[in-house]
Amino acid sequence: MNNQIIYNWKFNDTKNRGQTWYIIALSISIWLIILGFITKMYWMSFLLMLITWTFYFIENNSEDEIEVTITKLWIKVSNTFYDFSKINSYSLIYDNEFAIYLRLFLNKKWIWYVNLNIDNQLASEIKNILPEFIEENPKWELTFTERLINKLKL
Repeated sequence: MNNQIIYNWKFNDTKNRGQTWYIIALSISIWLIILGFITKMYWMSFLLMLITWTFYFIENNSEDEIEVTITKLWIKVSNTFYDFSKINSYSLIYDNEFAIYLRLFLNKKWIWYVNLNIDNQLASEIKNILPEFIEENPKWELTFTERLINKLKL
């Protein structure tokens, strides 16, 4: 059978943000929305409300544990299937010598990539499996924003 599981793993994706983080984020959002109304930039206020609501909705409705399954036909992340024909390439992202993400670059219109949490052991095992199905893109690294988010544990 072509969809036999080649490899699978689970990782914890629980958000560990405290009340202080939400209070600060909400305060900044409200301040920027009020500033938008004061400066008569209503579109900015509306856009900020929409972005704030969207991020809050996405975070509170995300799963705490993500299961990733690799078969000969696709990569399944929780309940979403990414067929290998819809994945351009992948990259193993490291922070110094520690593997942080398996980044899948997609052919989708609004979603350019998916980051999957990994460690060094998973990285070495995945390095042997994925090149059979998709091309590796070794030039990608953590961006400044991703480094900051990892350091601050956001």
